[in-house]
Amino acid sequence: MPVNKTNEIGYTGLAEWGGYIQEEFLTELRGLKGYRRFNEMARNCPAIFAGLSAIETSILKCSFYVESEIGEDDPRLVFINECLEAISGGIEEHFAEALSMLTYGWCYFETVYKREAGRLTWDKFSVRGQDTLVKWQFDDKEKLQGMVQAVPPTYAQTVIPIDKSLLYRTRVERNNPEGLSLLRGSWIPYYYWKNLCQIEGIGIERDLAGLPVITMPEGANNDENDANSDASKAAKIVRNIRNDEQAGVVLPAGWVLNLLGGGGSKQFDTDKTITRYESRILMTMRAQFLLLGQNSVGTQALSTDLTDFFTIGINTYADNLCNTFTEQAIKPLLKLNGMDSKGVYMTHSPAGDTNLELLGAFIANTKDLMTWRPEDEAWLRDLTGMPAVDIAQLTQERDEAQAKKDEMRRLMEERLSQAKEQAQPQEEQPNNEQKVQEKMTALLEDAQVTRREILGAVAEKLIGEVDNA
Repeated sequence: MPVNKTNEIGYTGLAEWGGYIQEEFLTELRGLKGYRRFNEMARNCPAIFAGLSAIETSILKCSFYVESEIGEDDPRLVFINECLEAISGGIEEHFAEALSMLTYGWCYFETVYKREAGRLTWDKFSVRGQDTLVKWQFDDKEKLQGMVQAVPPTYAQTVIPIDKSLLYRTRVERNNPEGLSLLRGSWIPYYYWKNLCQIEGIGIERDLAGLPVITMPEGANNDENDANSDASKAAKIVRNIRNDEQAGVVLPAGWVLNLLGGGGSKQFDTDKTITRYESRILMTMRAQFLLLGQNSVGTQALSTDLTDFFTIGINTYADNLCNTFTEQAIKPLLKLNGMDSKGVYMTHSPAGDTNLELLGAFIANTKDLMTWRPEDEAWLRDLTGMPAVDIAQLTQERDEAQAKKDEMRRLMEERLSQAKEQAQPQEEQPNNEQKVQEKMTALLEDAQVTRREILGAVAEKLIGEVDNA
């Protein structure tokens, strides 16, 4: 049977049923349950909070701008920049909110347009919270069609089509719209970290306050299933004992309360274990350099290597933001206004601190191999934190400086030519040696003429004498 090669036959294999994604094999991390756990992790764990803050701060420190393959004269750049300036909150605020994808794996925005001067422009990008997701809409070939959300107080389901939306994802795998949370790899170390912190707190409290033990008298009711029995009351007392400003216990007659010393940290170093789990958490975010120096360990070289790796990740996330905004915001806007959408894109300045020593060495080694343009100087200034310059003004100043150099070169060449012309007649005049040589040659020629004349006269005289004889 012949196969039409232009038709798609297979499927990505995304585990999706009725719009519900089932890719996550841990049920406690799916859907709304997953949102709540990732939200807890991001807000309650100091290591995760510090790692996310380091990533977000580093990304938002970058400068975001639009470029064109045609150059600075592309009129589409003017239009896009005007639209960016008109966005409610600005592009930086939009990207700051989009970075919630790091915590939850994805972030969804609805694009709201407005008509201005006969053109469609952006009004705002309204976020649609991850906790409002009901399900996703797909077509029969697993292509995403939109997000279905429900919000209080009515919880009516609303479909937000993907054609007027932006979907940021940390990872694209099987075209899963929910991506993959940056905290997914931290779930297990976070689970143990959380429980160990609780156990450590309880152990410290028991070490300071002692372990309460109640001895009941003979004949006491030991039925633990009876909430009113002596055993249940005693258990409630020992569980609720706290050594604070309101500490105190009232016991029935014949009951004895003793405080025994607890094991606490005498058997295990909980601090070392907790620190290990914090390191594992930061490692999943490439931010383990935040722990360097806290235990008096770590070298400068190790710190540099770890921060370089972290910077690579930062640039990757910034690229993700720019690529998504280009494909799902800039291109649709240009098409809606009847413009060519190719060759215009969002980009960003490099993330991280610049090693000026290495940069200086690079420039020194390549200065004879490269032609530095005004755009390169503007980029270099931005990279090193120097004052920004206008590329058009910089180009004009360079052209004027080059014109002055060309004029000075032309004047110098004219003066040199004039000097050569003035020196030429002197060079054509013979020198003294030539004059002497020419004079000697003339004298010899005269002498030869005189000798011939004398010989001729003597010969004539002899011939006459012979004829007379």
